[in-house]
Amino acid sequence: MNSMNSKIISLLFSFFFVSSLYASEVEHFFVVSGVVINSGNSKKIENFIQMLEDKSGYKLKPYYVRSYEHLSQVLQDNPDALAWTCGAPYVEDAIKDGQQLIAVPLYKGVPTYSSFIVSRKSDPGKSILDFKSKIFTYSDPRSNSGFVAPASELQKHGYKIGTFFSVEIYAGIHEKSIEAIYRGLADVAAIDEYVWIEYTKTHPHLKEQLHVIQKIGPYAFTPIVAGKDVDKKTIKKLQEALVGMSKVELQTFKNDFNMDGFVIKDKTFFQSIKTNMLVVGIDLEVEK
Repeated sequence: MNSMNSKIISLLFSFFFVSSLYASEVEHFFVVSGVVINSGNSKKIENFIQMLEDKSGYKLKPYYVRSYEHLSQVLQDNPDALAWTCGAPYVEDAIKDGQQLIAVPLYKGVPTYSSFIVSRKSDPGKSILDFKSKIFTYSDPRSNSGFVAPASELQKHGYKIGTFFSVEIYAGIHEKSIEAIYRGLADVAAIDEYVWIEYTKTHPHLKEQLHVIQKIGPYAFTPIVAGKDVDKKTIKKLQEALVGMSKVELQTFKNDFNMDGFVIKDKTFFQSIKTNMLVVGIDLEVEK
């Protein structure tokens, strides 16, 4: 081998070595919006992300957003990102943008939850149907528990959510929906079961005036997902990291989020959410 060829081979080796080293250092967004209590700027979430990074080798950087629309846009713009999202956005984004399901958390030992219809105890209403022409508040227009589930429930009884209530208040997160009812700004809300239980634990005064009058569900719980460019090998490592947490890691996860770990499911697990989305007229066709 002549000296010129040796130099070329050496340069190529150096290029691929440096490229590989750089690739391993690239940070990928882990996008979060509203799925857990205090989901913005939470140290607990950052600790969870760090655990996932350490076990999978996939470098991650927290990215907090205020809506599921923004979350979906970040994954569309950064298809190598991960996210902790809601079932309804996942169903839509999997169809339209190739979003991939990684795992589903367990709450009270099961990977499902319900939409809780909440009102003031002083109101005689016994279900969402008793609040026609009243004020409704919801967390996000793409939230399964906050909007899709109650909209589907109304649709089954011949009502459209857009005309059933006199006013609809977009609160941004479930906690603000709860507070809106408590403060008399709204009459009824649809709240994520997990958020209602965990938030009222730390704000027990809310239960003095508010109560759950109806449960809609259960549905697949809020999943961990990946953008379309995350390769299958990495997905596998991430799944192993989530379902293979040690006893210490599981206890930390339990202490931080009061969840019991993760399970692997496929997209059919979200069929009931998809059905409800179609019932209320959400377009799930692939965009041309």
